[in-house]
Amino acid sequence: MTKTYWNMSDLIHEVGHDRNWIKANILEIPKFKKEILEFSHYPINNNDTYTFIGPKMKDWLIKNFKEIERIKYHC
Repeated sequence: MTKTYWNMSDLIHEVGHDRNWIKANILEIPKFKKEILEFSHYPINNNDTYTFIGPKMKDWLIKNFKEIERIKYHC
């Protein structure tokens, strides 16, 4: 069962990559960021953290799997 709210550790576990990879290949890609912001909170300052609505993030990852893989190899 998917948790209602995810933090970065949950996302790392789901994606199987480290924080830097996730930021570079998912969270900071402008097209993806615009979509992900609909169901997440990005840190505003150094003391803040990422928070995602777990089921929506999981659905988004599944839906965008091929696009993430394409960007990963063509950046």
